[in-house]
Amino acid sequence: MPRVSWLLPVRDGERWLSTAVNSVLDDIIDGDELIVVDDGSRSPVAAVLPVHPALRVVRTAPQGIVSALETARTVATGSLLARIDADDRSLAGRRFAQTRWLEARPMAGGVGGRARMRTHDGAPVPRGMSRYVDWINGLAPSDDLRAMVLIESPVFHPAVMLRASAVEAVGGYRAGAFPEDYDLWLRLVGAGHTLGAVDQDVVELRDHGDRLTRTDPCYSRTAFRDLKMAWVAQHLLSPGMRVAVWGAGRAGRPWLRFVQAHAVLTAVFDLRAGGERRGLRIQQWTDIDRADFDLLLVCVGVAKARQEIRAALAERRPDLVEGTHWWAVT
Repeated sequence: MPRVSWLLPVRDGERWLSTAVNSVLDDIIDGDELIVVDDGSRSPVAAVLPVHPALRVVRTAPQGIVSALETARTVATGSLLARIDADDRSLAGRRFAQTRWLEARPMAGGVGGRARMRTHDGAPVPRGMSRYVDWINGLAPSDDLRAMVLIESPVFHPAVMLRASAVEAVGGYRAGAFPEDYDLWLRLVGAGHTLGAVDQDVVELRDHGDRLTRTDPCYSRTAFRDLKMAWVAQHLLSPGMRVAVWGAGRAGRPWLRFVQAHAVLTAVFDLRAGGERRGLRIQQWTDIDRADFDLLLVCVGVAKARQEIRAALAERRPDLVEGTHWWAVT
């Protein structure tokens, strides 16, 4: 049975920290460890934590989540790394389900699972976050989420278990003006690793106004899109490649500009023909039946519309494989 090192960075998060810590300690086995990195909290968090042989607390100066994660990763001894945040709760059975999944798939870089979400005050979960949770939950179970990686982050960071050797091989967590978790997923996929999801709830997320995803510009929509475009340029495009774009609306416009800067924009499709984008006539989507291109990017922001396009492509262009010949991007 592989050893698991749990990574938990925290700064001034005492309010829910003991719940997060105990949820992990209740699920681990002998040989596992929980590494809490106190990233410069005003009061040392060790004072609110239980005494347990698997619990290690490392206190550092305040340097941010990436530094805290790398500190934890550097001292971790397990062959698998599991994440949890100080305001969330790991659910019973997660450790066994995710380790078993990774043992059966040696090329997998990491695995997530479904999540429950609650707010700190009992109010309804905000609509945007609720849609995102529903989308990820709808992906489980899956052996390979690679084709989903340009839509959104297909795994929750506090729900993921990672293969330590794969994370090390791609350079670990990187600091920058971008979401550190999504950046890591893209580098793992780019290196040939798969990402998947087990068929169960693995974490309970607590939504509140102080979450970094709400307060830090590193998690903005623009920051995510910049990472996606850099990955597409590196892994999918080449000079002279003929690229078609499905989506002439708001979601597609930045991708149209991007494609013209890195390849040959050869066709633009949408629900209705007429008008033009980037010097090309917008064609009705049914024209895709006889279109010739090297790569298709489906730039549609609505999940239901993507599902309809996925079904239409499966019927009309079964020669196009998602994640190879075409990708959904947002």
